[in-house]
Amino acid sequence: MPLEIAVRQGPQSTESIGVFDDLEDALTEFNELINRRNWHQNVTTISLTDTEKNKCLAQYALQDFNHSEG
Repeated sequence: MPLEIAVRQGPQSTESIGVFDDLEDALTEFNELINRRNWHQNVTTISLTDTEKNKCLAQYALQDFNHSEG
């Protein structure tokens, strides 16, 4: 099951962070990205998608603490 992690920048732009075959690896990376604190203000969400079924498995809206000050 190919799993893709992507970030949404602005209202319509999405950038792939990586594709994983292993669920544990994908969840580890997803969790690390959620806890990251230096995202640019344009980045609004992180998602984990099963690309085979085209289904979003998880989505996280970045909070104030995730964004950089500058």
